[in-house]
Amino acid sequence: MVAIFAASTVITIANMFGQVQLNDWNGRFFDAVGRKDLSGFLHDLWTFVVIVVILLALTVANTFLQERLKFRLREWITRHLLAEWLKPLRVYQLGFAGEYGHNPDQRIQEDTRLLGDYTADLGCGIVYSLLQLIAFVGMLWTLSAQVTFQVAGYEIAIPGYMVWCALAYALTGSALTWIVGRPLIALNGQRYAREAEFRFALVRVNESGESIALHGGETDERRHLEAALVAVVDTMRRISSSLAHLTWITSGIGWLSLVVPILVAAPAYFGGSLTLGGLIMVAGAFTQVQLALRWFVDNFSRLADWRAAVHRVARFREALDNLPAIEQGAEEIKRALHPEGDLAFEAVRILLPDGHIVIDDATVHITPGERVLIVGDTGRGKSTLFRAVAGLWPWGSGTILTPPLESMAFLPQRPYLPLGTLRNALSYPSPVDAFPEANVRQALWPLRSRRSRSKARHDRALGQGAFAWRAGAPRFCAPSPAQAGMGLSGRSDGRARRRQPAPRYGSVRR
Repeated sequence: MVAIFAASTVITIANMFGQVQLNDWNGRFFDAVGRKDLSGFLHDLWTFVVIVVILLALTVANTFLQERLKFRLREWITRHLLAEWLKPLRVYQLGFAGEYGHNPDQRIQEDTRLLGDYTADLGCGIVYSLLQLIAFVGMLWTLSAQVTFQVAGYEIAIPGYMVWCALAYALTGSALTWIVGRPLIALNGQRYAREAEFRFALVRVNESGESIALHGGETDERRHLEAALVAVVDTMRRISSSLAHLTWITSGIGWLSLVVPILVAAPAYFGGSLTLGGLIMVAGAFTQVQLALRWFVDNFSRLADWRAAVHRVARFREALDNLPAIEQGAEEIKRALHPEGDLAFEAVRILLPDGHIVIDDATVHITPGERVLIVGDTGRGKSTLFRAVAGLWPWGSGTILTPPLESMAFLPQRPYLPLGTLRNALSYPSPVDAFPEANVRQALWPLRSRRSRSKARHDRALGQGAFAWRAGAPRFCAPSPAQAGMGLSGRSDGRARRRQPAPRYGSVRR
């Protein structure tokens, strides 16, 4: 990225040199027109073609480099956030990070795109404006010596007169733009947040289509979605009003800039101290300096969008950085490997993040092959205990002794299938080639009908409703309460019932 930006800067410097030559050409060309010099006129036309061809090539090259800078910057930001987000347990724990942990998909996909695009555009734009100012302010200062005024028979020249006029004009426009457009900064941040909430609601309805259809909940879902849409539209309405107010300033300054340089230099022209070509050169240099100085005016709305994107990405990154502090702020359940490969709880107390106790002083020892059913009313901590065993829930005290992670299998309430083929799902989270072909087919064999066994395929992408067969040979299988029927016995003491023998569990063996 640094090399691309450096190359873009070098091309911009060359472009500025070409712009200076074009402004000099303006003076010579209109002087030839004023003198009715046909040979000079034709010569300057040929010079114009050469300058424009060179400037066109430089502009195309700069555009190419800026577009590459955009996607390289986005790629770098996205990879960085993905690496932080997908560290062990962070995806789950981010749900406890508050507002800034919501809608990570929006932060990683859309906000990084906006941040990359705006950073590249605005960064290259401000470099262009600085070089433009450096290239033309000296020229305009020199040309200002030709702008003199006749007062009471005396010829008065103000050093740098045109430069001071351009500076005053740009500062006035910038101040008015800041006053009128300041509300856009907060409004753009609100728009991104409302858009993320609306998209999340749409995705949720799409993923839960079967459940919604079975309950006949389409009307209720539409009501919720329309409420989210109203919030988006209301924010966009306020943005449109603010943009309309800002346009009065930005467009007005843009239109006035066509005549302001002529007006401030007109006394010298009509007084005879400036030729037509000199007037055009002064006006051109004034315009270039004024454009460089009013970069803030022209890019204020984009700066508001950029600042909102920076804020959202920075807060998301901050939420990821602060996740370890969530665990450090309360007692923490200790985890260790059981020397015999069993599962044991030693004085385990499980707390909510606010300190409320859901399970107190749980002590139990479970050996491979035992079947354990945990019963209790809703909210008594069955799912929380499941998360604590898996290492997802750190809040509490005591010690949980577990067998090695690879010998345990956890079945969440909501089934999950990774993207890809059936074999990819069979091996998850191991690599797709972690298990021999024969073992994969053997594991799938009991699931297929006689008619389809000869056509077994596990290299096709999984469709909706597909069934995954867990790879590996677990010694402990821990279903979530919803899958194990927990909480349906009517008992409220949260005690565990044991049963023999061990459950059947399909697996792909190495």
